[in-house]
Amino acid sequence: MTPKGKLGREYTTEQGYEFAKATGLDILAALKLELGSLSKVKRVVKLQGFVNATEEFEQHPKVLDGCSDLMAQVFGEKGVHARSVFGAASVRGNLPIIIDSIFEIEAD
Repeated sequence: MTPKGKLGREYTTEQGYEFAKATGLDILAALKLELGSLSKVKRVVKLQGFVNATEEFEQHPKVLDGCSDLMAQVFGEKGVHARSVFGAASVRGNLPIIIDSIFEIEAD
């Protein structure tokens, strides 16, 4: 079941971290499907998170850490990346977080 709702109301920062980690796993699965292997990833360039949050919520970076930490675990030094995170009044499908990612890939 896909979670729906806002951080700071339906979900805690810790739950948001887990949602961001799960989103990171989805990103990695899509990469592997497209590339055939994660070994073709030269580096993670950037992650950009959009956190569906209440006006009072201030822990946006801690939420995105779920995905950032995963990339560092999977890719080591190649997983260290630039990032930005924004609080949003609403996002597509009322999801708790949406993550945009940029990877550098080895040319064939």
